[in-house]
Amino acid sequence: MSKLIPILIGVLLLITGCSTTHKIHTDSTKELTKELKELFPSIEKVHFTFTRPNLSCRIDMSKEPSKEELEAILTVIKRFTTVDNMNEIARSVKWGLEISKIYLDMNTDEDTKTIEHAYYARFFKTSNASDYSETNIEGYRIWYEINEK
Repeated sequence: MSKLIPILIGVLLLITGCSTTHKIHTDSTKELTKELKELFPSIEKVHFTFTRPNLSCRIDMSKEPSKEELEAILTVIKRFTTVDNMNEIARSVKWGLEISKIYLDMNTDEDTKTIEHAYYARFFKTSNASDYSETNIEGYRIWYEINEK
């Protein structure tokens, strides 16, 4: 019995510690991808993935967008990231909670390992995911730029 306990603990840690990444192809993400490509011809690909508890959107572009184009892309993304759309995505991967953060990465050159523009929005203002008070919910309304320097 004493040998079985460490094995059970190891199996539990393995099961709970591993997160699978899911490709996202909902009706709303397909529509967003179509809209982005129609508005911005330099967008080559739009990828959505979910790794609990976060959603990632990666946009690959053939060139660096102008400041106006960048702001317009962000406006389209902001309009898309409603609580309803995020809940649809969460349901599509059988995730019963809110998506914690949405990451937007834009690659604008041929070096796929570097991200030239990165942003995120979050559902909760704090790390306390059990606090559903109005003061703790951002609901993906505020976007933050990630500056890695």
